[in-house]
Amino acid sequence: MTSVKHIVIILEKGGDELGGRVRAPGFLLTTTGNSTEEVTANLRELIADFLEHEGRGMAEWEGVKADAIEFSYEYDLTALFEIFDAIKINSVASLAGLNQSLLRQYATGKKRPSERQAKKIEEAIHQLGQRLMAVTIA
Repeated sequence: MTSVKHIVIILEKGGDELGGRVRAPGFLLTTTGNSTEEVTANLRELIADFLEHEGRGMAEWEGVKADAIEFSYEYDLTALFEIFDAIKINSVASLAGLNQSLLRQYATGKKRPSERQAKKIEEAIHQLGQRLMAVTIA
């Protein structure tokens, strides 16, 4: 019986590429790619190698196949605004009650938001998504 595992990929922007990392029992894997899909494929290959070798005898990986792993994503702000370039910094700043230039500094990596600020930004993006989901085109 194949067991399904859920793993979070943390996506970060570094230079010209997108970086991805996963932490799970027995490993911390990192890779880069030009897209979310490429990073995910690279990490799936690294996990498959881990499962075949180091993870083979680990109870928490028993029955897990690399192709049955489900991924979700967390983003640093630099990666978020690059991957979802339709999201406008000014709109998010306004919804979050933040200064636009400060959010731009977060989005370019010049500054890092506090946990509280990051939560406000996340809530603003979710609010924007909910508003968009309610749109009806006439």
